[in-house]
Amino acid sequence: MPPAAGPDTSEPAVAVLANNAVARPGAAGSRSDEQGMSGLVRNGAVPYLSGNDAQFESGSPSGYQGAAMRLARRLSAVSVAATLMLGLGPPVEAAAAKKDFVRHADDSCRNRRGEYYVCAPWRLYLRSGRVIRLTEARVFTGSGVKSRAPFALSPHGSTAAYFRLKDNALVVRDVTTGKVRVVPGITWSATRRFMIDISPGGRFIILDRGYPQPYQILDSVSGRVHTLPAGQIPVSFSPDNEYLLTRQQEVATVYSTETWAVVRVRQGAQGGALHMDGTTVAYIDRSNRQTHYIRFLNLATGGTAGSPIKLPPGEFGGQLYWDRANHLDVLATVTAASRGDRTTWRWRRANDAMRVLDTFVERSLDEIDVIAGLWYL
Repeated sequence: MPPAAGPDTSEPAVAVLANNAVARPGAAGSRSDEQGMSGLVRNGAVPYLSGNDAQFESGSPSGYQGAAMRLARRLSAVSVAATLMLGLGPPVEAAAAKKDFVRHADDSCRNRRGEYYVCAPWRLYLRSGRVIRLTEARVFTGSGVKSRAPFALSPHGSTAAYFRLKDNALVVRDVTTGKVRVVPGITWSATRRFMIDISPGGRFIILDRGYPQPYQILDSVSGRVHTLPAGQIPVSFSPDNEYLLTRQQEVATVYSTETWAVVRVRQGAQGGALHMDGTTVAYIDRSNRQTHYIRFLNLATGGTAGSPIKLPPGEFGGQLYWDRANHLDVLATVTAASRGDRTTWRWRRANDAMRVLDTFVERSLDEIDVIAGLWYL
């Protein structure tokens, strides 16, 4: 059997806006797990009572009047507490930022002929309904050049990686907190062109300099670079970043990202989502055009690792991702709800009775968008 899912450690959507977020009324966003993709912002709070009785009552009347005032204040506090319980919003000071995730990033505009083209700045559309305008991120490869500079989202959309305009540094940004950290050992150069992708949480950066150059894995914390053997393609990291699964033709190889030693090799293995055990791979079987299945492979034995899971009718799997709590999430397109220029995407928790985590709509004709959960290398 595939590893059992642990307790749901997902958190509600972000309660406090980042400084560079703006509001968009009517934004939808039902999911609050590590995954993501298309949408725009929100906020709301009620007054917060601070201080204690001694602070408020200094110089106040004594006896009955003082007791009455204290009772009134406590009733007022109870009223506010009841208001909070009814869901009208948390106190401003008490509100803590909760994890939020990007559905998709957009750097496109549309001309009068209906054609999309690259334009600044990057906009990150989050599940909570927020949009973040990354005005500090490089969009173009050069002055007057309309081709796109490297940009990437982590598999679940918790982080973004891009080159910063002011100092050409490669940075990793937490989309919930807005915290940005610089990746050592690499800066933007218009003469060294490459594409990037990032591992869960942004720990590793994949550098793709184009065929026949081999892929390189950059540690975003230490700045160390590991070069993969020529021809090997990175497929997935384990959710804790301890392992990397690569594939070359029909051969799957698992590396330890601490030592870059080969952990195991399996001939004829499918690529897919690598579990934290470094052995189990979940992959989507698309051999049946009408119905897709999620299957599990044990890389150590070459045998199956559990019973297949059927995707709902009319949904076709794109990618699979494990998280640290053993949840397996699938990103799929919903054909019945997709029309013309609009594609409907849906995240489901595959090992939790296919529970829906998020559903959103994105422009299908706009191929400039970067969707969290899809690989672009």
